[in-house]
Amino acid sequence: MNILNSRFLQFAEKIVDLFLLNILWLIMCIPVITIFPATVSMYGVIRKWTMGKETNGVFRTFLLLFRECFLQSFGLSVLWVTLGFFIYIDFRILHFDGSLMHLILLGILCLLSLFFISITVYLFPIMAHFDTNWKNVIKNSITLVTRYPLLTILLIMISFISLYLVYLLPLFIFILGSVTAYFSYTICHKLFLGIKKN
Repeated sequence: MNILNSRFLQFAEKIVDLFLLNILWLIMCIPVITIFPATVSMYGVIRKWTMGKETNGVFRTFLLLFRECFLQSFGLSVLWVTLGFFIYIDFRILHFDGSLMHLILLGILCLLSLFFISITVYLFPIMAHFDTNWKNVIKNSITLVTRYPLLTILLIMISFISLYLVYLLPLFIFILGSVTAYFSYTICHKLFLGIKKN
C-alpha cells in the first residue's frame, strides 16, 4: 500500500508540475514575440526533470532559462516566422485551377511545408539540450529529419493530436502544452543519448 501511495503521490506531483509549467508557458507566450523563448524554456525545465537534475522550483528554473535563451531563441523565431509567412503567402498566391503545372506547384509547396514542420519539431528539444548557435540548431534539425523519418512523423503526430484536442476542447490548452513537450522531449532525449554513444 505504501508503494502504491508513493507512486500515486509522485504521479500527482508530476501532474501539478506540468500544470504549473504549462500555465507559466502560456503567460510568457502572451506577448506573442516571446513564444519561442518561452517554449525553449519549457523544454529546458523538462530536460532537467528527464536528466534527474535538481531544480529550484518550476517558476525559478523556467525564468532563469528564459533569460539565458532569450536572445538566441528570439532571433531564430524571427527567421522561422518569416519563412513560415512566405510559405503561407505562396499558398495564398497559388490559385489552383486543376492544371498539371498548378498540381506540381501545389505538391512542391506541400512537401516544403511538411519539411518545414518536420524541422520545427526538433528545434525546441535541440535548443534546450545543446549549447550551440542557431545555425547548428537548424543544421542538426535537418540532419535528424533526414536520418530519422519515422521518429519525425511520430513527433509531428504528437503535436497535431494535441492541437486537435485543444480544438475540440479549448480548456486542454491549460495542460497539453507541457504534456506535449514532455513526451516530445523524452523521445528526443533518448535519441540524443543514442547519438552520443555512436
